[in-house]
Amino acid sequence: MQNLIAKVAGAEATGIKKVGIIGAGAMGAGIAAQFADAGIAVELLDIARGDNRIEPAETGISRQLKLGGFTTPDAAARVRPGNIDDHLARLQDADWVIEAVVEKLDVKRALFRKIAPCLKPSAILSSNTSTIPRHDMVAGMESSLARRFAITHFFNPPRLMPLLEVVVDDQAEPELRDRLHQAARILLSKTPIDCHDTPGFIANRIGCFWIAVSVTEACRFGLDIETADAVQTVLGVPKTGVFGLLDLIGIDLVPTIWGGLMQALPTDDALQIYNLPGNPLITELLAKGSFGRKAGGGFYRKTADGQFEVLDTDKLLYRAPRPVQLSRELQELLSEQGPVGNYARSVLRKLISYCETHLSEIASDASAIDTAMQLGYSWREGPFALAAKAVEIIEC
Repeated sequence: MQNLIAKVAGAEATGIKKVGIIGAGAMGAGIAAQFADAGIAVELLDIARGDNRIEPAETGISRQLKLGGFTTPDAAARVRPGNIDDHLARLQDADWVIEAVVEKLDVKRALFRKIAPCLKPSAILSSNTSTIPRHDMVAGMESSLARRFAITHFFNPPRLMPLLEVVVDDQAEPELRDRLHQAARILLSKTPIDCHDTPGFIANRIGCFWIAVSVTEACRFGLDIETADAVQTVLGVPKTGVFGLLDLIGIDLVPTIWGGLMQALPTDDALQIYNLPGNPLITELLAKGSFGRKAGGGFYRKTADGQFEVLDTDKLLYRAPRPVQLSRELQELLSEQGPVGNYARSVLRKLISYCETHLSEIASDASAIDTAMQLGYSWREGPFALAAKAVEIIEC
């Protein structure tokens, strides 16, 4: 593989000259593109499939080229496609190997066992898991490798989302955390946030709760989808709102993501109350195959003539969106009486309560939660910053 000089100032100080990425899906290939943009040589490995045994990795690179994952097409030359059956030896001189395969613990553990003999003693090994705790990953792992193992959770798409959640425990090598933080900042232009080793870490733990509560409360207060999403934008959520975000994530992933998190959390965790996989709207859309944007529509859809429609929650049929009239000022919205104000206050009150309850469990301080939600979910402000503005109103 051709040696290329890193173009990012300070790259040499990170000690990262070559990276291995296992898994060439949207996340794995996107992460590979980020390193390639920094001038780092990348081995992108996936499963061997068919006659062209590197086709999955080649496809991942091609998709990133089409999506603009590389800042320049030339950067793609730094990524070499391969597979985990024929090309594991390429990892022998990698300084950092990142696993980005399916979210199944047994699959990840089997992969770690397979690649461990190929890693040099100083190599960092990390997982891009979004929910599985580190201690579950390292169970049974050889101790010297476990000391160099971390969670490095990137957000989708990697080229746009600036957050990197990092999980390193006290048993890790003393310099591991600093090495990861330095590489994240210098090579990837990301903001690393340290998370405690708990299911969902910070952003997805809070984000999944917020989504589940928001959908549940919209149904309880009888709000239509476009009104609920308009309320969310006043709270500082991106214009997709909560229902539009579910369309983007993929409604077919709700049972896996929320179901998996609920299974991993204690039975008395408040997320269990707001059972998103069991919500009637979700189950109806799943039954119809209306999984969101990737399936032609979910809570919203675009018609053949380019018109946007929204799901009517009473009739479960699509219709044109209705104009939404509400205050664009947070304080005024939270002070409103009636379903809209009740919805805004209830969602915010429950969100803040959840964050306060689990603060010490998932993060070192409140600012870590605020930053994670701003950078990982693109909120204008984090929940604690919102609480400071709205505490007197929502406590009424």
